Amino acid sequence: MLVSNLIRRVGTVWAAVIAVCTCVPVPCPQDTCMLPNSKDNPRDNQCRDLDVYIKCMKSLSKKCRGDIGYHSAVTVSNSEFKKLCTSHDDFSRNNSSEHSQMAQSTHNGPSCPLLFDDKKEHRFCGLFGDPHLRTFDGKYQTCRIHGAWQVIENPFFGIMVTNEAIVNSTTATAPTKLTVILKAHKPECTLQKMYEAQGDFQLPSVFEDGSTSSGPAISPTVSLSWRSNDPNSETVIIRLSYISTIITVTRVGKYLSISAKLPDQLTQLFNQDKNVLCSTGCPHSEQINIKQVAINELDRALTSCHNSVGPTGHKLTDQYLDWCVFDMMISHDEQFINASHAAYSDVLFFEPRSLFNRTISIFEYNPNSTAGANGIHRLNLFILTIITLYNFL
Repeated sequence: MLVSNLIRRVGTVWAAVIAVCTCVPVPCPQDTCMLPNSKDNPRDNQCRDLDVYIKCMKSLSKKCRGDIGYHSAVTVSNSEFKKLCTSHDDFSRNNSSEHSQMAQSTHNGPSCPLLFDDKKEHRFCGLFGDPHLRTFDGKYQTCRIHGAWQVIENPFFGIMVTNEAIVNSTTATAPTKLTVILKAHKPECTLQKMYEAQGDFQLPSVFEDGSTSSGPAISPTVSLSWRSNDPNSETVIIRLSYISTIITVTRVGKYLSISAKLPDQLTQLFNQDKNVLCSTGCPHSEQINIKQVAINELDRALTSCHNSVGPTGHKLTDQYLDWCVFDMMISHDEQFINASHAAYSDVLFFEPRSLFNRTISIFEYNPNSTAGANGIHRLNLFILTIITLYNFL
């Protein structure tokens, strides 16, 4: 079959490239997922075989994370399934029936139940920059995590990000592709929907099926909105009212960031997977201690980040100031200043109480920098002033 041969060729070529470049066996066992040839009623069998193959490949997602051949084969198979099977008569009838059921339920049927209380505690997670991560339990990490990684995974939706190398840096990576999958949950709530963003292109203002919402028009259970922040920045907001969740996707230049606010109960119930970034953080081997990074043009980075002002008139503080300085030293790309402000704006919106408004970066305590010397001088002068006033009184 053409589809089978195409997918096999893609996987084989990438496997050969990786094996030659690394001189080690390819660990991803994607060859265990086979596409049997279809002879009788080929279209029906082909769609069924593709569905089985895609499910098999999905079961290998953890073992094959970051394997380019695996992700290429998955992309090809998903594309072929969409092209060949979504136009199939049976599929179309089922799909139309599902949409009719959805439409009927929004007018005459039951309403979508609210599964989590808006008024109860929520948790926030965000990923941006080089990349920098704030987990649901409030941990702050800077990570390598090259390739594809799961950000959030639960029975209602999943988010995956792909990080690629940054220009002008041999080690740093940043998010350049992001996928949000809303899983079908009751006809009156939502059908399955997908949202994909790539840093090289403008953020789509609709889901892949062309829609921007699910549920009743007057009170949608799912809604997607797009806004432009400035000529080089834009944001998409996805609201899932039935699970009291908000997801934001922001593009600054060619880099992406993701933020999400979920009910605490939802993050706790489905917090078992050790490979989901928002739940358990980056693997220890992938974490970077930014305090130990080689100092490079520190004064310029500090000045740029301190003097920058966000879209709401705010200044960077806390870890977001530190991350801005770190990214500027690593990449020398001022887009990361804007990315820091975009992430900081999400925190101001979702979780402002997590900020302590620390305005001095950890890098300013470095004795080898002019800024560090000035910071220490200011601290010594402040202490001397306090002592003088105390003696005077």
